[in-house]
Amino acid sequence: MKKLILAILAAGTLTTVNAQEPRSVLLYGDLGLNDGTNSQLLKTINWDANIGAGYQFNQFWTVGASVCWGQNATRDSSSFKQTENYYRVGPFCRYSHYLDNSNIFYWYAQFDLQYEGGYGTNSNGDPAFNKHTGIYTGVYPAIGMNVCRGMCLNFAIGGLNYLTDKNQNTAATYSTNTFNFTFGHMVNVGLSKNFNVGHKMHMNHQPGDEVVHRNLEAMGSGDDDDAPRSKRSRSHGGGDDE
Repeated sequence: MKKLILAILAAGTLTTVNAQEPRSVLLYGDLGLNDGTNSQLLKTINWDANIGAGYQFNQFWTVGASVCWGQNATRDSSSFKQTENYYRVGPFCRYSHYLDNSNIFYWYAQFDLQYEGGYGTNSNGDPAFNKHTGIYTGVYPAIGMNVCRGMCLNFAIGGLNYLTDKNQNTAATYSTNTFNFTFGHMVNVGLSKNFNVGHKMHMNHQPGDEVVHRNLEAMGSGDDDDAPRSKRSRSHGGGDDE
C-alpha cells in the first residue's frame, strides 16, 4: 500500500511540473487574428504567425528572440482587395507568474522590440509596392494553462503596440507613426514548451525528478516497517542470552 501511494504522488508531481521552471529553454508559437476598420472605415482582416525561443533564467523572467509573418487585408465595396504583407524580427522579454493557489494556470506579459518591413499587393496582380521598413514595439498580456511536462496552451485578446516606419514610392519618401489598441479585437492562440537545461541530464530524466526523489526519501525515512532491524532484535526471542 505504501509503495502504491508513493507511486501516485510521484506521477502527480511529474504531471504538474512547473512550466515556468528556472534555467529552461522556452519555445513557443502562436497565431493571431484581428478584425476591424481602418481610417477610411473599410473592413480589414489582419492575421500573423509568431515563433520565438528564449531562456528562462529564474522563476519569472524569460528573454529571447522571435520572428513574425503576417498580412493585413482591406476590401472595399467593389470587392477590390489590397493586402499589406509584413515581417518582424527582434528580441522579447516575458514576465510570467502562476495564479494564486494554482500550479496549472498562469499569466504573463510580453514586450517585443522588433525590426519590421513589408510591401503591398492587390487583387489586380500589380507588382509589390509601398515597400517600408521601421521599428515595432508592443506589449500584451496573456493567460496560460500548463498541460503536462512543460507543455502549455496560451491565450491572449490583444494589447498595445506602436509602429514607426518609412514608406517609399515613386513620388516621395515619407514616415508614418501608428499607435494601436487591440484589446477585444485580436485573438491569439498558441503553444509553448519549456525544456529543462539547468541540471545534468541522465537517461529518462524528467523535470521534477529531484523533487520526487527527495519526497520519497523523506517519506521512507520515518517508516518503521521498512527500516532494517538491529542484530539484537533479530536474535532468538529478542532477549538476552544471559
